[in-house]
Amino acid sequence: EEVTESDDEDNLSSVLHQRAKMPWRACGKYLSAAGILLLPLLVLSQLLKHTVMVAIDYCLALWTESAISSRIELEIRNCSDCTVYNDFDHSPYSKVFSILCCLGIVLCLVTSIAVEWTGLKVTKKLHSSLLNKIILAPMRFFETTPLGSILNRFSADCNTIDQHIPATLECLSRSTLLCVSALAVISYVTPMFLIALVPLAIMCYFIQKYFRNNCTTTLTFYKILFIILSRDLQQLDDSTQLPLLSHFSETVEGLTTIRAF
Repeated sequence: EEVTESDDEDNLSSVLHQRAKMPWRACGKYLSAAGILLLPLLVLSQLLKHTVMVAIDYCLALWTESAISSRIELEIRNCSDCTVYNDFDHSPYSKVFSILCCLGIVLCLVTSIAVEWTGLKVTKKLHSSLLNKIILAPMRFFETTPLGSILNRFSADCNTIDQHIPATLECLSRSTLLCVSALAVISYVTPMFLIALVPLAIMCYFIQKYFRNNCTTTLTFYKILFIILSRDLQQLDDSTQLPLLSHFSETVEGLTTIRAF
């Protein structure tokens, strides 16, 4: 019994050590499973959506600036006739603004469909690949690998791939494109910002790297501690199910022997 418990602890520690590392190869395999056509469609829809969002903001700013400039020009000329201001032609701006809003709604719908479609296709492909490798695996694989680990791959891990990764991927791409579009607009409006952009980027990189390695402030410490603990708790939850699932499977397999006695 002591040997069995020590083996279980060694298996659990090895699983925790393996799951603590997230290689870039796994991310590349997940993205490559989306296919040649679906992944570019997802990226293109995100780019077009954020381009239209920037165009909507620019059109609204241009519309407001034109109306305010017209009003200021009338005040400079000491014109008290308000009908001249009311005759300001809003129709070109309103038409363009309406078209851009409709296009933005359509692109948001296309992006959502592309994200869900990508997640569904990746899930089916990875599940089929995992099932084929398990079925075609040699007998030594089942002798050295706990059955709970195999069941956990088909339950908890597949559930994470199904529900959490597509939404996280969409959130990551949206946040990245929002930052890039904001930097692009600021650089276009204020070209002098480009001079300070590179030093600021380098400074931000080293600051976040420093605070990730050395948490000196209490707030940053608790934020990073929460992220690390939540990740470790998820890994512990997944990994501690292995002995339980293995025990259940061994009990089910030994029901005939138990009933015989």
